[in-house]
Amino acid sequence: MTEKDSTTLKSWIELNKLVKEKKDLEELLHDRVTGLPTIPLLFKDIEKILQNYNQVALLCVDVVKYSKIEEIYGFKAFDKVMKMVADILESLVGGSLRGADIVSQLMISGNTFAILLSPPRKQSELRKEDLLKIKKRIDSKITDAIRDSLDYALFKKFGCYVGSAILNYDKEIRLERQIYTVLEDALQDSASERDKDAKKRLAELKKIIKEEEIYTLFHPIVKLPDYKIVGYEALSRGPGQGEFERPDKLFKIAYQSDLTIELERLCRKKALAAAREMAPGRMLFLNVEPESVNDPDLRQIAASTLLLDSKLTPDQIVLEITERSAIIDFSVFRSVLEYFRALGFKIAIDDAGAGYATLQSIIELKPDFLKIDMSLIRNIDTDNVKQQLVGALQRFGHETAVKVIAEGIETKSMRLKEKGKAGETIEDAAMVMSRYA
Repeated sequence: MTEKDSTTLKSWIELNKLVKEKKDLEELLHDRVTGLPTIPLLFKDIEKILQNYNQVALLCVDVVKYSKIEEIYGFKAFDKVMKMVADILESLVGGSLRGADIVSQLMISGNTFAILLSPPRKQSELRKEDLLKIKKRIDSKITDAIRDSLDYALFKKFGCYVGSAILNYDKEIRLERQIYTVLEDALQDSASERDKDAKKRLAELKKIIKEEEIYTLFHPIVKLPDYKIVGYEALSRGPGQGEFERPDKLFKIAYQSDLTIELERLCRKKALAAAREMAPGRMLFLNVEPESVNDPDLRQIAASTLLLDSKLTPDQIVLEITERSAIIDFSVFRSVLEYFRALGFKIAIDDAGAGYATLQSIIELKPDFLKIDMSLIRNIDTDNVKQQLVGALQRFGHETAVKVIAEGIETKSMRLKEKGKAGETIEDAAMVMSRYA
């Protein structure tokens, strides 16, 4: 046991004593965001199960931090994700989880949930194969629910892994030490699942890049009010109908594996090749990660045969800056973008309004195009707050000569000619049809 582990265990022992002595502490040991109890409040339940059954099983649901949701979109966005996962887990009690199972958090303001499983009904001992089934079921339920309810920009960064462990009661060892050990085992199991998952997906991604198994879809960008097509956004897809068909999965694994530049090069190559069939005079929006702007392959694009063969000129290309990773040094980043502007390329910022990092990018980078995040457009025809926010962005665009694009418009009623002030139209705006179409 490390010095850090020893200190943590000692604090748990002291905390357990305090909770027993002072009941008013219980309220302070509930997480403020999720409302869930933390593990020290479950000691009594765990002890009771152990005394009656000599065994207890715990699941740990680890919402991974490498996704950088908090760094890019702010702590409120990460709190939102944690609350959603907590609500999903609680909704599973009585269904995928038994009614007596207890959902908790490992610690206040942490990123890990702990689930205390009630004793089995049909057999005397817990079995690892049963835990494996529960783990897979919980993981699937969380992912499906998050995909359906979380904003697309955040879902691209979401990841969680479920681990499990069984505690066999030993009356000679302090209870707190046994609970600490079983939680460590469950966390290690979730880390092991993450490692196995990463290795498998890395191998698949490397194969996709090597064999160039990427194809491009073009989604139209149309000008209001006449719906004239002015350009297309190039959307990359992986092979088949599996998980790698979705760009969010492709780039999530690429980001974790330091293969973002390699994947982006392939996507750009495929998009420019497919652009040969585009009608003359239309713009092509190409997604670019912040870390890729220094890629020599991208910097040489103006003189490349790829651009020449596509029959496009630099002034038809819009480099759309996405923010899967944060921009660290804006002064350096601006100088690189000026290089591309000097060649004739235009700059767009994606997902405007999705977080404070994007708003800072708008101020620092002064883009030619601003793409309003789909989360602000969804249900805008019935949401006055969203109407006011989008109206403010449109007025900003009008006053700074930045063209505004709304993502995900699916119906005419969502267009809403008036934004913010009565009579203020968005005649100069454009929209990109739903990227899920």
